[in-house]
Amino acid sequence: MEFDIYKLADNYKLTEVERQVLEYIINNIDLVLNKGVREVANINYTSAATIIKVSKKLGYTGYTDMIYRLNFIIKNQKKNQDRTSDITSFIEEIDKIKIDDFVSTLIKHRENIIFITATGFSTPIAEFFCRKMLVLGFKCIKTNSYGVYDSNQIGGALVIGISKSGETESVTKVIDYASKNELDIITFTGNQASYMAKKSTIHFSILDDKELDDRNITANYFYARVMIVMEYLLDKVMNSLKE
Repeated sequence: MEFDIYKLADNYKLTEVERQVLEYIINNIDLVLNKGVREVANINYTSAATIIKVSKKLGYTGYTDMIYRLNFIIKNQKKNQDRTSDITSFIEEIDKIKIDDFVSTLIKHRENIIFITATGFSTPIAEFFCRKMLVLGFKCIKTNSYGVYDSNQIGGALVIGISKSGETESVTKVIDYASKNELDIITFTGNQASYMAKKSTIHFSILDDKELDDRNITANYFYARVMIVMEYLLDKVMNSLKE
């Protein structure tokens, strides 16, 4: 299990040496539990004073307090991650070939411009994942501007579309322009027979609990499922890139 302590190190103004020490402790917590501060310092080619300084910066009373509290946090996080299978079990119903195709398509367009389009209730999902992809190093733009897709002067190579019905005109029109310019098209809809699904290179049909509730007045978990699936897929992509 990997831990990203970038923000933690930044918030507590850790030096590069202090960040490396903390990263070692977190990633080797089981081993460190049985070692004293000087032994850990020697392994990291630093001093015991440096490690104690790290513990103080993080708000702990000292090395021992830091180790035991971090151990609790890490074990709790691992336990919570094990429980994610409860909410991601429906992913098993998605065709593995589609998942592999998504991964290979994203990797193919690693250096290309990727558009994301959505409207209405799907807009926050598109904005979230555009930002997420930017953080992961992709060149992503969230836009519904017909002109961008019609002429494709920006040089986009892939468009990701999200729509519960798969028939929303403002999004299907974008998909049409993308298709005309031969962009790869990945869509997430609640209707596998929808217009968007048929125009897609890769389509993910996500369960729509309330297909006839156009205004989303009652509880509908379609949007939550899309977010879960996209998080899962992007994790697959990043793991493949590491390999």
